Amino acid sequence: MLKRPLIVCLLCLSSFLFAMSATAQEGATLVLKSGERISGNLIDLNASGFIMQINGQERRIGANDVAVVEFTGGEANADVLTRLRGGQQVVMLRNGQAVEGRLNDVGGTHPLRITVDTPSGSRNFSSSDIAQIFLATPPGAAAVGTAGAPVAATSGVRVDANQAWVDTGINVSRGDRVAFNASGDIMVAPGASAGVGGTPALTSPQYPVRNALAGALIGKVGNSAPFLIGSNTQPITMPADGRLMLGINDDGFADNTGSFSVTIIPTNQARRGLFRR
Repeated sequence: MLKRPLIVCLLCLSSFLFAMSATAQEGATLVLKSGERISGNLIDLNASGFIMQINGQERRIGANDVAVVEFTGGEANADVLTRLRGGQQVVMLRNGQAVEGRLNDVGGTHPLRITVDTPSGSRNFSSSDIAQIFLATPPGAAAVGTAGAPVAATSGVRVDANQAWVDTGINVSRGDRVAFNASGDIMVAPGASAGVGGTPALTSPQYPVRNALAGALIGKVGNSAPFLIGSNTQPITMPADGRLMLGINDDGFADNTGSFSVTIIPTNQARRGLFRR
């Protein structure tokens, strides 16, 4: 039979180990593309997205919904914004160094191990060395150039076929008239290619825009209903206030390849001074 002092020691050790396991996480804030900020303890990144612990409860946030992972506060500078709008991801270290690469994994214990795929190969960082991880253009980010100036046109927005939505970095208002000039070719399934107008080779009732062809270029503003853009170059009236997002009319993205390049042209913004990035 265990003596009482030994039992007490074992209980204390168990409590200590439990406390240690509870710190296998890192305080962070996820800035979503919608503008929502979710703060808590970052635990992991897996196929289901980021796993956060908030008030003792786990919450999963889709990786494609996240614009920035913040370990400390800070805004994207002009160089980072330029890279983000070119389709790159950027890790900003606390020493001020910017590392270009795509976030691959989050794991380990406190501090977390952050794995990034860089042009020179995979690199591991400690979360204690990272200030922010920029996955997409932060909502409300200033345009590169004169702060607050209306944007006349935004060229070369890359819309990857393997992502549900791409943040354009542009806020619009309900009633704004915006034109799109898009080009490119994507694969929406093996042997099924689509231009910006889409392809009739595939159909599904689960497409975001049901009456549009598979793989067609589509858009949405904030959480409003998606709308067809396709090969139409005539101005489209924005249905709501919020962030302009672009995407592919598809219900599965894992087997998609290629991208569209989209020029976004405001047609009634200069007078009102809107359409800011």
